[in-house]
Amino acid sequence: MFRNNPIAIVLFCAVVACSLTAESLASGQSGPTIQTDNQNAPLPGITAEKIVHDVIGSVVKVTDGEGDSPPIDWTFEADEFRHVEILERRATPTAAAITVFMTTRNNPEPDEEAVQVSGKLRLHYQREGGQWVLRTIENLTFCYTIGIST
Repeated sequence: MFRNNPIAIVLFCAVVACSLTAESLASGQSGPTIQTDNQNAPLPGITAEKIVHDVIGSVVKVTDGEGDSPPIDWTFEADEFRHVEILERRATPTAAAITVFMTTRNNPEPDEEAVQVSGKLRLHYQREGGQWVLRTIENLTFCYTIGIST
């Protein structure tokens, strides 16, 4: 069949040569990966799970949802609930700015009020030693409310 149809052979070869590899499809790249001798090993991505962990211990100034009170410091504690949705990513080989919508809440003692904090944050990462390191957190709309609706 191929002996009688040279156009089919040429088309088949062109499709095979231009096809994406299974590895590039799995990694989300639009073409083959090219590595040079001095290129670092691939970096892990900045995922929602990584952000949930990276913010622990960070402090952000927040205002109340009504805007009536002066800003307070919110410290992300390891044992508090956090949910992160990544909205936007901007990256260079050495820096990244990730905009997220985050919701978190405190773990109040019996005599404390429950506080929920949610809104947009922009996280600034720097690439160091093959890893992405969180450097600063910019508050875009992150604010608190007293009491948590379930």
